[in-house]
Amino acid sequence: MKFNNRLCLALTVLFASTSAATASAGVSDEDWIIFEDFVSGAECGVIHTSNAEFVALFDSGNMVIVSGADVRFDSLVVTSDDQVLFNGEPSGLIEFLDDGDDLPAVFWTTLVGTMVEVDTLTGEPFDSGELPSTRINTFCDACDLIDGNPTCDDNGGNGGGGDNGGGDVFIPFPSICGLGSTASVVMTMFALPFLRLTRSRRIR
Repeated sequence: MKFNNRLCLALTVLFASTSAATASAGVSDEDWIIFEDFVSGAECGVIHTSNAEFVALFDSGNMVIVSGADVRFDSLVVTSDDQVLFNGEPSGLIEFLDDGDDLPAVFWTTLVGTMVEVDTLTGEPFDSGELPSTRINTFCDACDLIDGNPTCDDNGGNGGGGDNGGGDVFIPFPSICGLGSTASVVMTMFALPFLRLTRSRRIR
């Protein structure tokens, strides 16, 4: 019984820390990830680089460029721990940072904190040498950028509740596997400083 409880707890932690082949068509009617920042409460579906904006598809993690014509890059994948892989190789991180307007936004950054620049034809990433604080007029609502997605059209262009607050609340440690509500709350409070980004919900 103790072993089963420990295994269940490990799986719960893994789930809470957040849950890939040539360029092809864009988003279509697929769902994309909404990232939630537990520090500011911001919810953003758009990932910014120094020269382009992306979304990450919910099921596969594949990145889709949404500035200009929407194109999915099977070579670019956002992993469950918010790393970006290019052709299977680590190529930076997805994280919330303040933009040039002092507002929280999601950025694809290098390990030294600079924004990634992307070859928009191949998806290959480079170090732009620029800090996120130099980007202004960032987006959070992916429906402002995605071409002809019925999810956006059906919800008045706000992505099923919008990316700028409201909507579903993500509970990192649901009360499952025999854990009481008190234990769940304590574990959630302990985990909050470590869970700034999470795949909190589908857009639809």
